[in-house]
Amino acid sequence: MFSTSCPQCGAPLEFRSAAAVIAVCESCRSTLLKRGEAVERIGEMASVFEDYSPLQLGATGHHENGSFTLLGRIQLRYDVGYWTEWYAEFDDGAFAWLSDASGQYAITTQKELEAQDSALPRFDSLSPGVPFDFRGKRYLAADIRIAQCVGGEGELPFRLGDGWQARVADFRYEDRFITLDYSDADSPDGKPVVYEGESVELAALACQGLRDEAQIRESAGRYRGELAAFTCPSCGASLDCPAGVANYVICGSCHAGVDCSAEQATLFSKRRSVEAVETALQLSASATFDGAKYTVLGLMRCRTSDAQYSWDEYLLHNLERGFLWLVHSAGSWERVDVLNRWPMMSREGHVLDAGKTYRENERYDAEVMYVAGAFNWRVQVGDKTSITDFTWRDFKMTREATADEIVWSRAKPLSNSKVAERFGVPELATDNASRRVNETAGAASDDKWYLSRGFGPWPWIATGLMVFINFNKLFDFDSSTVLVIVGLIALWVPEWIWRSFHGQPNTSRDGASRSKR
Repeated sequence: MFSTSCPQCGAPLEFRSAAAVIAVCESCRSTLLKRGEAVERIGEMASVFEDYSPLQLGATGHHENGSFTLLGRIQLRYDVGYWTEWYAEFDDGAFAWLSDASGQYAITTQKELEAQDSALPRFDSLSPGVPFDFRGKRYLAADIRIAQCVGGEGELPFRLGDGWQARVADFRYEDRFITLDYSDADSPDGKPVVYEGESVELAALACQGLRDEAQIRESAGRYRGELAAFTCPSCGASLDCPAGVANYVICGSCHAGVDCSAEQATLFSKRRSVEAVETALQLSASATFDGAKYTVLGLMRCRTSDAQYSWDEYLLHNLERGFLWLVHSAGSWERVDVLNRWPMMSREGHVLDAGKTYRENERYDAEVMYVAGAFNWRVQVGDKTSITDFTWRDFKMTREATADEIVWSRAKPLSNSKVAERFGVPELATDNASRRVNETAGAASDDKWYLSRGFGPWPWIATGLMVFINFNKLFDFDSSTVLVIVGLIALWVPEWIWRSFHGQPNTSRDGASRSKR
């Protein structure tokens, strides 16, 4: 441990980490560079904004075979959101980064490349899905960002100051995680630093010294999730934002986008004229899933690029469980969970997950045409995403890709009666709400949805009649039995052929990019 005093204000200063070269003075926010037995002031670090994280400086945890202590952090903002990187030092002097992005965590440590590893790609050559071979595994680029440091505190292992940019690319293989950090342009070989680790649950790190709700409220002025009322900077309408949960709000009156992450709400998109839509669920509606109460924070209507299909997406949140999505499409409901553990892809292009093989069903481009409420990333009308759906029976895996990231999600169907029961809205048990949504999407969408389902109930009706009429002859195993079997084949072969060319029965869609960084 190295102890000194701040040359700006004289406050006591300690470097607990031997690897740390920067410390931020708690008293005057000076950024101090360690030079041997002295420190030099090189600027001033902006204060971190309140993110309601349970993590704090001095908290400890355990990962793999070692214990660590959180000694510093930086907050990074990019075009549609932000995340936090915590500097953690292990008992043996090694250090790691613990990233926190909307309550999803990953821990990584620096690694040296070996002979069998792939050559390091250039940052400007990367795009989502590009492979990177490392230690016998083929990782795929998941997230490519240029972000700016907007605040920091504690100790840090590298030099940074005003305007410092992080240029990073994240790669995934199941729950394994690799970050290529291109931020240090002044390195001797100009190559990125490689960090390897995994996605983790905070509970698995057995952390001690975390902030409780009372401490968070004391520093933030309110509880996490508590609605903070403010007025829209564009039109003056009254808005609510769930503190520390979803910092980007779309005004329901003028449809301007408002950033609520700082003390002063600011616009990230101007007011616009958007045709009102009627949705089956309303903002602030609540329902119970997995024994926990979730509340609808935001809603979107999306459509395909050819404007033939549209569907509604609802962002729900529970303080302890996090986020989940409901998708309402063509009269059907799905529950959608964003995956922190990526599925595997077979050589044939199928998705392998939990012993199931999902086959590609459909590809399309999605566009946001209406949005309202609060979100954990910046979303606005006109946002576009490329979608690939893979299906197994009535279940679906979806790959959503933008120019900067890939997100995987898993969907499972929910019956109308279940949705109605969980939200306490009996009307949802009927098709009335679905019909209203489909009417606003246009008749062409309904027709194509019906056609993609095949021939509807007619093969079933004809099968039932044929079996009923010939029931007494079915078990004689004579020419009548053969005729019934031939008739059934004649009924169902066209249905199977139709579905082979026009898609699987599961045609519900979801397609707004759910940023995870």
